[in-house]
Amino acid sequence: MIAFHRNAIDLLDKQSSEELLQFLLSQQNSNGGYKDRGGRSDLYYSLFGGLMIRAWSKEHRAGSREPVTRNSQLVAESGLKLKQFIDKQSCGNVSGFIEQCCLALLQKELKINRFSRITTLLILGKSFWKERYSINLSYRSFVLFLTLDAVLPFRGVLKRLSGKMLSRIEVDMHSPCSEVAAKVFLQKMLNQDGEKDQKLLKSFACESGGFKAFAHLQQADMLSTAVALFALDFAGSDLRLLKPACLDFIQQNFVDGAFLSGDGDQTADLEYTFYGLLALGVLVV
Repeated sequence: MIAFHRNAIDLLDKQSSEELLQFLLSQQNSNGGYKDRGGRSDLYYSLFGGLMIRAWSKEHRAGSREPVTRNSQLVAESGLKLKQFIDKQSCGNVSGFIEQCCLALLQKELKINRFSRITTLLILGKSFWKERYSINLSYRSFVLFLTLDAVLPFRGVLKRLSGKMLSRIEVDMHSPCSEVAAKVFLQKMLNQDGEKDQKLLKSFACESGGFKAFAHLQQADMLSTAVALFALDFAGSDLRLLKPACLDFIQQNFVDGAFLSGDGDQTADLEYTFYGLLALGVLVV
């Protein structure tokens, strides 16, 4: 994902890149956490902010002979503040399976001490089971195995567990786009034939550009567009026919350094900026 974000940043002109960085920095609170829509420091939004800061930083550090700029200093300071914020988080005080996944990923990314990371993973397993009635199986599985794949070296064990979970996941035209994308991702991860579900996922594409959250909707949104393109690209699906309209959709929703949701909400949002960069990065490879 960070590599895709670097691709997107590299595509932006100087002004757009500067606006993007300024928006990103504006979304970080003084305690180092990134703001949710209410302005509070939030692990979910901090994961998006942290990954984008890393992508921006690596992009501009690629030429190591270049002099240190004010922007590169700001990026480094932002990363340090985020690490201090995450270092203070206790997994026992983090409510919710998704938030605990975000904490595990940030602890790995920021190289937080190993004991804290192990404790987070133990609680994560309990939370996965506890929230079995509030979050559907395919989405929980996708997020769990994406997290474990990032933080653990035991790929063989993960694949066996993923296979058992995947056999219980059913998707159809009534499923949300993100759920179908999750299954396509897991199928490729396990080297299974996912042609049928890839075709189903492509059916969520709008003629005007982007992907919609549900088949019956008429309007695309940035989240569905990003996760669908990411899963299809991961699965090796041909995106050439989808690319022109999707690029138009993404471009239309880039405003003042941030990406909008694409479904009519005009609020500049850190989450949708993450998804906008991800979608753009997939298409410009």
